[in-house]
Amino acid sequence: MSIRLGLESTKVLLTDVGRKWFTEAYPKGIVYEYDEDGIFRLDAMIVVKKKVIAQIICPLGIPYGIPADIDGQTTFRMAKQEEAEG
Repeated sequence: MSIRLGLESTKVLLTDVGRKWFTEAYPKGIVYEYDEDGIFRLDAMIVVKKKVIAQIICPLGIPYGIPADIDGQTTFRMAKQEEAEG
């Protein structure tokens, strides 16, 4: 018998709001190499000073923190199975 708990997938994509915030907070350069349109892995959700922060990890293994929402708009969404596999 198996029991499935939690998320179906931990793969996420940034929304338009998330991409805007992310590229402003983490400008591309020598250290910050990522594809803002690509898949990230949701690693953790933490609360800091009453704000929910998502820790997401790019395919290279670099962790980034991003607010879960900005002015009531979500910054990321769960990737659909076909997006996560693609």
